[in-house]
Amino acid sequence: MKKAALLAALFILPAALPAALAAPVTLTLNGQPTTLNTTVLGGKTYILLDDLKKALTGAGGANQKASVEGCVGEWLFNGIVRMRVTKVEVTHQDKGDAYPGYAITAEFKNGVNETITLDDVGLVYNNAKTVTFADGNSWSDSRAGGWQDKTYAKIQQGGGTVMNFRIYSEEQYQTGQPVPAPQKFLVEVKNKSGSTKARYTVPDPSFRVNLTCRK
Repeated sequence: MKKAALLAALFILPAALPAALAAPVTLTLNGQPTTLNTTVLGGKTYILLDDLKKALTGAGGANQKASVEGCVGEWLFNGIVRMRVTKVEVTHQDKGDAYPGYAITAEFKNGVNETITLDDVGLVYNNAKTVTFADGNSWSDSRAGGWQDKTYAKIQQGGGTVMNFRIYSEEQYQTGQPVPAPQKFLVEVKNKSGSTKARYTVPDPSFRVNLTCRK
């Protein structure tokens, strides 16, 4: 499949033929599942070379933020907090279908033997939350129900909380325009431990979830 995708991406597309967007496809690139948008032209499905190049170099390239990374359904641990994304769904702002987004449900658990608050260990309510895409674009217009109150709540050892993030496109979409498939969900965690005795065991305690794989 990888070889076929590379060949498809290198074809010169005839400009005179009408093009139409098709369903995204998931390929394995550099050992990682990657979802790319496709275009149907003359009855054949193509992948844009620019999209493939960006996917091969990886989101963020050499300067990608160092984070604890895993798949949907996989528990990630930074030394203090455990996180797991359990659901990803398309949603829309109250303004209507012109502003699509993704609703992401995530669990957070206290992974140390003392009581903590998420705010005290770096999960501050206004930290960056971002969804990235294969073409290099990203959405960061985020909302989270009860996020601020939950970051201040005390969580005992083994306890946790569930948060629902809604991250929207900053640009309008036309009626019928397909919503791109998300690649990764990034949650910023500041490298601090406050009054907590435990310390992070990784250089950057932020989380990065690969939304194209599930465990």
